[in-house]
Amino acid sequence: MAEPLLRIATPHEGPLVLAGPPAKLTGQIDLHNPSDVSVVLRDAGFNDPSGVLRARPGRQSFSPLVVRAHQQQRGPVTISLDPATPPGEYRAEIELAGGTRPVVLHVTESIDLTVHPQSIVVLNQRGLQRRRIVVTNEGNVPFAVGDLGDVDLRDDMLSERPRLALEPVTPAAQIEGRDLDGPAFVLLRLAPADAFREDGLSVRSHGPAVTVVPGETVVIDLDVTLQAELPPNSRYRGRTPLLTRDLEFVVVSSAPAQDDVVPEKREKKATKGQGGRR
Repeated sequence: MAEPLLRIATPHEGPLVLAGPPAKLTGQIDLHNPSDVSVVLRDAGFNDPSGVLRARPGRQSFSPLVVRAHQQQRGPVTISLDPATPPGEYRAEIELAGGTRPVVLHVTESIDLTVHPQSIVVLNQRGLQRRRIVVTNEGNVPFAVGDLGDVDLRDDMLSERPRLALEPVTPAAQIEGRDLDGPAFVLLRLAPADAFREDGLSVRSHGPAVTVVPGETVVIDLDVTLQAELPPNSRYRGRTPLLTRDLEFVVVSSAPAQDDVVPEKREKKATKGQGGRR
């Protein structure tokens, strides 16, 4: 049996330690190359005798680690597990540098999600409006989605080159705990009084809070109510956090739907052709 070109420089009895979120468990390894040629380590195998963990099939690739002839090199090794693997400590085996070594995996908490759509259009109309979002838990811990609360609105049609003004600070005492000898000024952005509407939008969950477990996709209905009087032919925009993502609301003006429009009654005029009765 041919002797492996690379040898793990750490003590044989000690396990490797990898830590991080399930998709990227990383650790350091020391390798020794006793041969006369440079060797590149590009991948590793993974085996879990307990059957608890699920890794990507086949050998896992990572950034190449070059170990030159008769030298020792230290570099990172990365293993990926199923994204829904719960946080905790796990023990498995890794096939690396021509041998098998025990490995200790410290899986950390990962809170991640996707939301569709991330931008929700609301009509500039009074009354409750129901909107639907689809949430997928991409992490490894469950979370709950309930009321999002009130959302501040800002006029979306303000100029991209805002008007600014300098205003002196009176008295010129302290700013951020520092005494000022000379005059001090603050930079103000000028905007119309109705450009900002605090708590202009109410966003509530339609029903109780929904718990989303790792790997699950759920549909959530939101009850959205416009609480501010907005001018016609305007557009306002607001954002609110949804765990690690931002949910955007755009309030737009809209004419009544066609179902709400009463069609005009038109009188039908009888026409007589040349062959009609006299």
